[in-house]
Amino acid sequence: MALLAEFQAASPRLVLGPTLEAMPSLDVELERQYAIDPAQPIAFCWARCRNFEQFERALSTDRTVAEFEQIDRGDGRSLYRIQRSDSNVVHAYRRWVSVGGELLECRGSNGHWEIEMRFPDRDAFARYHEFLEDEEVEFTLHRLADAEDVPASRRDDRVLTDSQREAIELAFEYGFFEVPRETDLATIAHDLGVSSQAVSERLRRGQARLVEEQLFGSTS
Repeated sequence: MALLAEFQAASPRLVLGPTLEAMPSLDVELERQYAIDPAQPIAFCWARCRNFEQFERALSTDRTVAEFEQIDRGDGRSLYRIQRSDSNVVHAYRRWVSVGGELLECRGSNGHWEIEMRFPDRDAFARYHEFLEDEEVEFTLHRLADAEDVPASRRDDRVLTDSQREAIELAFEYGFFEVPRETDLATIAHDLGVSSQAVSERLRRGQARLVEEQLFGSTS
C-alpha cells in the first residue's frame, strides 16, 4: 500500500544545505527535478530572499552545487537551474529513486528542508529513512499516512499537494477569500506552523493549479 510521508531534513551535505545555513531568511521551493546523470541531478528552484547577490555568492561557495544559472525572475523571486555536485554530498535523489519513492513537494528555509514524498510501501520508506540516518541527516517526521486513509482527491490523480490543500482549506474556513477578508496570512501561517510567505506561495500555486484544472483539464 502506497505511503505518504511528510518530514523535515537538515544536513550541510544535502543539496543547498550550506546555503540554507548561511542564509536563514532564504526561501527555496523546488519546482521540478530530473537527472540525465543520477549522480548529478538538475533542479529548478524558485528562490526568494532579500539579496540575490548574496545568494549567488553563497551558491558559488556551496560545495553541494556544481553549477547554477538564473533563468527567470519576477514578483520578488528568481528561478535557478542548479546542478548538484557529485562529491561530498548525500545522494538522496539516487536512493529515493532506487526504493521507488516520488518527491511531491520540497521547500527549504531556516536551514532545513520540508519534504513531502510518496513511497510504494512502508518498507520502502523505512529503507530511505535508514539511508538518511546512515548519512547523519537530521530527520523529523511530521506525518505518515497510508494511501487508503487519504481522500481520493489527494491520491495519485490529485490536483493539489497536501500542503497546498491544507492551506486552501484553512484559508477558506477562516474566511480569507471573503470580501472583505475575515483573516490574514499571518493567522493562517501561525496555525500551520510556517511563515506567511510560505502560506502565500502555497495559496498562489494551489489556486493556479485549480484554475488550470478547471479551465484546461478536460482538454488535456
